[in-house]
Amino acid sequence: MSVRSLFANIVCGFIPNHKTRSRVRVVLNNPSVHKYVRMVRGWADKNCGGVRKLKLDFGVGCHNLVVMLNDEHVFKIPLLKRENPGPREKRIVDAMRTVSPIYFPEMEIMNWDGVLVRRYEFIHGKLLCDFDAKYIVANRAKIAHQLAKFMYEIGRVDFAEIRDLKPDADAKPDYMYGWFHNDIGQNFLMDDDLNIVGFIDAEKAAFCDFRTSLTAAEHFWDKHGYHGLMVDLLAEYSKLYYSKPSRKKSSN
Repeated sequence: MSVRSLFANIVCGFIPNHKTRSRVRVVLNNPSVHKYVRMVRGWADKNCGGVRKLKLDFGVGCHNLVVMLNDEHVFKIPLLKRENPGPREKRIVDAMRTVSPIYFPEMEIMNWDGVLVRRYEFIHGKLLCDFDAKYIVANRAKIAHQLAKFMYEIGRVDFAEIRDLKPDADAKPDYMYGWFHNDIGQNFLMDDDLNIVGFIDAEKAAFCDFRTSLTAAEHFWDKHGYHGLMVDLLAEYSKLYYSKPSRKKSSN
């Protein structure tokens, strides 16, 4: 065990909260975190008049450092050496933005010392978990309608510009099958009236069967008390799919 790891273990032994303990451990074991924060500050000095507000977070599993700058920009920086999904994500998001009824933030890929950093436009809004579960359940039909339209409009398009990213180039959109965000459990932001103002974190987006991802979303929603939201979502999606005269669309 390295001296750095030993020191991190000692410090984290005094932190009772698991989430906080994990994040502190990541910072102590990754000196690159401080380097990337300095790089964000340097970017801010050159591009937006300097730092007025800076907030750090970590992605699921602490695989990514997330830096929110001035409530205007979000930087996602990989902390582990693995394949970076950024270029693929950008291609998919750029295609989806042309038809999506829900906003996707602008996205840029930057190379910082050989590391591909994703910069997103900051979206003002709240996550599902920021709302009281009773408020969500009481208005679940409104949320479900927005999500269903999002699924339907994106899922029925066979985007020519990303056809090479499909598992089968000849596969065609169908019911519950096509391009999908693939991680909708909590990756959308809403205003106080529960209007969805933007979708984020589309790195898992794929041309696929929707049902596996929807099952995971339903488990998450039920665990947090958003009961019935998936039932309404599926009903709304089916209504849209079977009521439209033209169910399939190509971007050719």
